Amino acid sequence: MQNNFNNEINNIPVFIYGLLEEDERRNYMGIYRKQLRDSQNPFEMPEVEFIKTFRLNQDLTRILIEWLEPHAGIRRRTTKLPFYLEVLATLNFLGTGSYQHSVGSCTWVAMSQPAISRSLKKVCRLVTGLLMPEWIKFPTTMEEKTAIKGGFYEKFGFRGAIGCIDGTHVEIITPPITDVDHPPHVYIDRNGVHSINVMLICDSNCKILACDARFPGSVHDSAIFRVSDIRNHLRMCFENGDDTSWLIGDSGYGQEPWLFTPIPVVAPGSPQERYNQLLRSTRNPIERTNGMLKGRFRCLIKHRVLHFHPVQAAYIIYAASTLHNIALWANLALEEDEIVVENDEGNGDNAVGIVEPEQNCFNLGRAARENYIRRNIIQ
Repeated sequence: MQNNFNNEINNIPVFIYGLLEEDERRNYMGIYRKQLRDSQNPFEMPEVEFIKTFRLNQDLTRILIEWLEPHAGIRRRTTKLPFYLEVLATLNFLGTGSYQHSVGSCTWVAMSQPAISRSLKKVCRLVTGLLMPEWIKFPTTMEEKTAIKGGFYEKFGFRGAIGCIDGTHVEIITPPITDVDHPPHVYIDRNGVHSINVMLICDSNCKILACDARFPGSVHDSAIFRVSDIRNHLRMCFENGDDTSWLIGDSGYGQEPWLFTPIPVVAPGSPQERYNQLLRSTRNPIERTNGMLKGRFRCLIKHRVLHFHPVQAAYIIYAASTLHNIALWANLALEEDEIVVENDEGNGDNAVGIVEPEQNCFNLGRAARENYIRRNIIQ
């Protein structure tokens, strides 16, 4: 026993030396990253490379930093990361879909993985809290609705459309089994993976008008819309006399007076078939919007699983959606081959598990649809 005790005593210096060596290595890496960051200016990159790395151009990135920095808090330590690097690291993660250690190894944003994680959380919450209310707005005034209706009619010939709606899934890691507020089993979608089902609404120009990332993957598109503030608003508008404004959805939603969906069974060559064809083409922007969103911010694409808790994953989705609209505002083009096409998105044209509206609401919706066909299709 005395020999074992002596051996343990003798090993203590070795153990302490190991700790000191590890601490010295970390200090060295921290100094190395800082020197690497200080020696390079990301804004000196060629514009094409900058956009490829950070998904926004340099001017728009500077504007974004100017908007956010006054709300980013005071730097209390000289070693704290400059805020512009936190923004760049966040943009790089959102755009490339790379895992955090890969982003951190980029020489332009040389940062440790914990620093990347903190920056991502901070910047996504700033974008969501400060910019999302301004940049993602559902039309509520008659002027806003009229402008959006004009866009849909000019492009597709469909009267009265104020937005297209659909759900899209973003995969996440399995939430902790001990999390009673986010039990893992409710996040398993119909493809057997853990995801968040995101409700998106867009206009004819692929601008996002509404984004809701609160619901787990097992929740049907129609159920999310059923409890949404958007539906409550549209119901109130309908009851106050606005019976010529509609969202456009697929058969994953129930027909309502303010939500037009396809007719399940139609005769070939009939007005009802022509209505379905018109509705299908008018829905194209929501599919394109989803493809553009995930094409620009590839952390959201299928199989690029977000390794975050559902709450933080939602902030990432909100931030990406907001930045999508800002990029549209700046006319920042996205190449056609960058637009993501994902099959089996959301619930698709899938009525299995659909949450039907109340019977009276369904009857009013069917009557509104028949009236639309009579006035606009049969001529």
